[in-house]
Amino acid sequence: MGPTIDQYLVANCLYMIDEFNMLYKGWDKPELKIEADEKFNEMDIIVRLGYPFKQNAHYTAGESGRIKKAQKINHDLYIGQRDFKIEVKYLKNWVSSANTRAASKSWSVFQQDFDWLMDEIDNGKNGKVAFVIGWFNCVDSFSQLIQLGTGNGAYPLADERKLAYFPFLIKKDENAPKQTKNLAYDYVNAYIESPVRISSKRKGKYRCMFIGEKDDKFHFALYYGECKMITN
Repeated sequence: MGPTIDQYLVANCLYMIDEFNMLYKGWDKPELKIEADEKFNEMDIIVRLGYPFKQNAHYTAGESGRIKKAQKINHDLYIGQRDFKIEVKYLKNWVSSANTRAASKSWSVFQQDFDWLMDEIDNGKNGKVAFVIGWFNCVDSFSQLIQLGTGNGAYPLADERKLAYFPFLIKKDENAPKQTKNLAYDYVNAYIESPVRISSKRKGKYRCMFIGEKDDKFHFALYYGECKMITN
């Protein structure tokens, strides 16, 4: 089987983080936030992730919309040489009608991607599929970029069902309520594979790896199936 998809992607993600650290050295978070929201989009991240694969990378992002009656393609990158399928989501904010910065995608979009990944793993594609979420480290709370609450209030409680997909989030203060604003990155366990424990009848073993350090300008969360490299 050779190296698995996560082993390739970890290296690609580290290259990208190095690129942004050099490009935005000395930038503070408010300045970086404007850059992240107004300059970058998902395709910018997809192309960077695929670049190390050179001519083996096929960019399928948006392809189903160009082909009449085509079924939705649930991955943005296909690496033919390795039969890898990679779905990518880039987190940013849009200016809402109330002139506030709102999360760019609803939770249902992420749930669909998690379901796709787990379906593929359950159907024998372990080591061949991955879901990558990337974002600039420019906000005080991860919940500013993705809907993690049980409601729409200013300070909602965290939804445990959603949090199961983000094992790298911990409470800033153990004695504080588990509100979305009180969640912080667990940098101590960055680069360590963590289980994604969801309450379901799924048979697969799903893993998450958080990639990034406190001073890094960009962070990643990688999702894939439990799989060990097999050598010939």
